[in-house]
Amino acid sequence: MPDTQDPWKPTRPIPVHRRTGSGALSPEQLALADDLHTRALALRAASDGDLSIREAVHLAAVQLGLETPHPDGEGQ
Repeated sequence: MPDTQDPWKPTRPIPVHRRTGSGALSPEQLALADDLHTRALALRAASDGDLSIREAVHLAAVQLGLETPHPDGEGQ
């Protein structure tokens, strides 16, 4: 029977959101991250590319009440 084990190991650490055990995100954190991601994608799509990814994520965080708006883009 052929060896089906993959001999190649990841060269980068597994992202935190995919880890299990210590350092893994809680179900609440995963849900919040998913909401933020979905909202940022929708905002960026609605802007026809006028918003950068960073701007879309910031705006989504403001809409979700996770950040306060920065007047005139300060603090970005």
